[in-house]
Amino acid sequence: MRSVEKTGLWLALMLTGVLAGCASMPGGESVLEPESQAAEGRSATGPESMAAEGESATPAEDDAAEALAEAPAAASVPAPRSSTLALAEARGDIDAAMADVRMAEARGMPQPEAKARLQQAREAVDAGDATQARKLAGEAGTRVRAALNDRYAGMAQQRIALLRDEYSGKMSSTQRMRLDSAESALKAGQSEVALMLVSALVGEVAPDAVFKPPVTSDGKLAQVTVREGDTLSAITARAEVYGNADLWPLLLKANRDKLQRVDEVPVGIELVIPRNASQEEIKEALAQAR
Repeated sequence: MRSVEKTGLWLALMLTGVLAGCASMPGGESVLEPESQAAEGRSATGPESMAAEGESATPAEDDAAEALAEAPAAASVPAPRSSTLALAEARGDIDAAMADVRMAEARGMPQPEAKARLQQAREAVDAGDATQARKLAGEAGTRVRAALNDRYAGMAQQRIALLRDEYSGKMSSTQRMRLDSAESALKAGQSEVALMLVSALVGEVAPDAVFKPPVTSDGKLAQVTVREGDTLSAITARAEVYGNADLWPLLLKANRDKLQRVDEVPVGIELVIPRNASQEEIKEALAQAR
């Protein structure tokens, strides 16, 4: 009986030694059960161990943790860029304004300022700024449409006056009603519509009529033909042009493609008279003239 007890004790000691040897195997790997590892991990310090032990972090610690988590993400956010749709709309605005520029130029009305704004608008699109691009395109379009509107108004006004003064008795009642419609459109600011209406009527009533250079809605010339002895200052001094000889730089700027020198104005050429100059451009012209 004692020999059996001794044998059992000996086996127990042997088993204990084997387990101890396994716990200290080379490589530092532990054979402890997961529960033992979790128990040991709870002895570590830091917010994670505090939470494991049932201790909650303070609000200040929560805010600090959130700030740390968000800081890298915020630093990597690229500069805001307009959406693809917004950039496409900006390009459409630029194309529409450019079509107006070509229309004006085809009618002998150079638009250097509008073209410069459209170039800036294209650069804004390339930079991804649709808002600035649309703003610049809008400014260019407004400027060109104002010039075209003045021209159409002047042409319509000429034709209406001709029909009223010389052909009123030769028109039918229907034609006179159409003339009234054209005049109403002109007064409403629809100069292009007015021009279309009255031009069709002129084609019926006075197809051989010859018109002077178009004037604007306020009776000012939009174009002028250079006569013998004319200078830029003499032209701008006319009441139907600017009524101010010192505004000749405006005329020079708008007709750079026709004028090489200020003191050389070829007889017979048609000069465009800009009617939508800004206050800043007028001040610059006056300063240059003096």
